[in-house]
Amino acid sequence: MLTQIIVILIAYALGCFAVGYYLVRWRTGQDLHEFGSGATGGRNTGRVLGKSGAIITGVGDVLKGVIAMAIALWFKLEPWALACVMVAVLAGHVWPIQLHFRGGKGLSAAFGAVLMYDYRIALFTAVVALFLLWVSRKEYLFLIGVASSPIIAFTLKQPLEIIMGMLGLVLIILFAHRTNIQKSLKANS
Repeated sequence: MLTQIIVILIAYALGCFAVGYYLVRWRTGQDLHEFGSGATGGRNTGRVLGKSGAIITGVGDVLKGVIAMAIALWFKLEPWALACVMVAVLAGHVWPIQLHFRGGKGLSAAFGAVLMYDYRIALFTAVVALFLLWVSRKEYLFLIGVASSPIIAFTLKQPLEIIMGMLGLVLIILFAHRTNIQKSLKANS
């Protein structure tokens, strides 16, 4: 039990490493929270540092999830703890303690964790989300595609704890994107 708790805390700490925030701070000396959406993810970093900054941030954020889940798998954690690791790395990304709980919106960190756990869930979810975005050109439908991950996990006969963890990821991501969703819905009404 102690190992599982420690790995979950490590996952949160990894999530807290805000790649975009520190990249902007290092390259410009500025606070990323003062630009665009104020988020520390790739999209907002790209507003300040351009395409290369967005790519570096996106890759770094995916790696946080990959590393957290790789540690959990290496320790052969039980399904409930694996689900908690996924949620913890995402929570650290969205609510990093050292940045007063003002982080990114979580897609890349969650994708990395799910990708490391079971690449099929990550890839099927990405295909559904990108297809909905391509067909509609609406970000909120892309997020509905992301919300398909618990259904995909269920279809792939994952343990109930993992399915519930996926649901937790979806709820956090939707919460983090709530402003974008509201803007999209108002623009379409």
